[in-house]
Amino acid sequence: MKIKLLLLVTCLITLSETGCKKSLDINSTNMVKTDQMWKVKNDARSAVFATYGLLRAALSNENAFFAYGELRGGDFSVTNRQDISSVVNQDLNADYGAMSEWKDWRRFYAVIAQANLCLEKLSLVTKNDFRYREEDLKLDMANVRFLRALSYFYIARIWGNAPLIRSNTEGSFTEKTQASEADLLSFAAAETADAAKDLPWRYDGKGPEQLGLYYGQTSAQLQSIIATKAAAYALAAHIAAWQGDYATTEKNCELVIDNNANGGYNTTSTGNLTSSSGIFSGQGFSVIFSINFAAKNQEASIKGHVEDWTLSEPFIAKKTPDIYIPKDSILKIFNESNDARFSLAADGSTVGSYFTNFSNSIPMFSKIKNLSVSQTPVFRSYQSAIVIFRLEEIMLLRAEAKVFLNYKADAVTYLNQVRTIRGLSEFASTDGNTILETIFKERRRELLGEGWRWYDLIRLKKVKAFTKLTDADIAMGATKWPISKSALNNNGKLVQNKFWH
Repeated sequence: MKIKLLLLVTCLITLSETGCKKSLDINSTNMVKTDQMWKVKNDARSAVFATYGLLRAALSNENAFFAYGELRGGDFSVTNRQDISSVVNQDLNADYGAMSEWKDWRRFYAVIAQANLCLEKLSLVTKNDFRYREEDLKLDMANVRFLRALSYFYIARIWGNAPLIRSNTEGSFTEKTQASEADLLSFAAAETADAAKDLPWRYDGKGPEQLGLYYGQTSAQLQSIIATKAAAYALAAHIAAWQGDYATTEKNCELVIDNNANGGYNTTSTGNLTSSSGIFSGQGFSVIFSINFAAKNQEASIKGHVEDWTLSEPFIAKKTPDIYIPKDSILKIFNESNDARFSLAADGSTVGSYFTNFSNSIPMFSKIKNLSVSQTPVFRSYQSAIVIFRLEEIMLLRAEAKVFLNYKADAVTYLNQVRTIRGLSEFASTDGNTILETIFKERRRELLGEGWRWYDLIRLKKVKAFTKLTDADIAMGATKWPISKSALNNNGKLVQNKFWH
């Protein structure tokens, strides 16, 4: 059977065994009873990949990945969606259905609860099924540790202080206090380091971390859609950058970049970046880690994809997109000639596929456009992957780290490796502030629409320059999201983020 990443979020073993009675009130109609679980190897497989399925639900719910990472960053304007407009305008207390979903962290805690359950119960399978070896156990545990760490990293960046749930027995946290953002990050960093030890570079069966097929899947089938050493090192690099520890960031970026041959990933051409069958198809050798939605595995959907907001005719039957980047902003962002992603030719025509209909009053952001079309009857859905880590992003992060570590020449080297791939001339400077500003601009261009913009603004202290938020707002915690009313009502020990009282 194909894993399909799947796994049935229907397999919410979590909710049959944890005490997540209120804060994790995500219902399932196919819960597995305790006495029927943890018996055979396939139970372990279902439990581990249910964790991946829950992460996919957390990131795709109401386009959460894009809402958290892009909407507040000032690049996108809104045509007709009041819920989206409230996020763009930093009005996160607005009363809309989607807003309530975005403010609620329960889906991330569902991932954590499932991971906690796996970490406590998977060893039972080794006792009940001889086919489930100790090396299988270690690899499965590493996968769920990675997913738990990644979930806490999202929670820390989005909400700041939040409950730290480390075991299945803590699942019912209706009266659990919040840990600090720093503590969440420290826990995520330690988890990521533990996961990295037992994860392979790729699932090719050549060990020592993984021997033979992983649940019957080949390396090609699992490429970029499951945790690897590279994914763990990329996560560790970002956690460290968020902590301001650029020495650790640089070390982990180096591990990712120098081992690209071992991991089977590389930089991508601009054509592949914007192609409908390119990197946003998810599974391939230009991505380090992604959440897949492949139509061939019956995973395509009509919601939870950026295209649902950004595309219009001729790609889908919508006159105007819900969100767009205004022309003057596009020209300010892509202000260098010969940029293969987007630039204006001498005759005024456009180059590149980041945008379509540039001559219209509302240009269309078409960098990501992975459609799945059924002919009987004609039905369009989306199959774009949520790309979490890719090599170009890590190269730019390493350049950033090099600046803060005062290795300015090295920073320029990594910056130029991305610039030249996209047709830009090599940048030259010895001034640290100028180099950092150029890296920031390059991240904006290269990663547009990929969920990094808001986090970059916070990390590099650029929020005030691109939003209406003031220094006082930022000091009060305005960059974080408010905690949902349901979470506050269910846990009397939670304290709302100060700015959003």
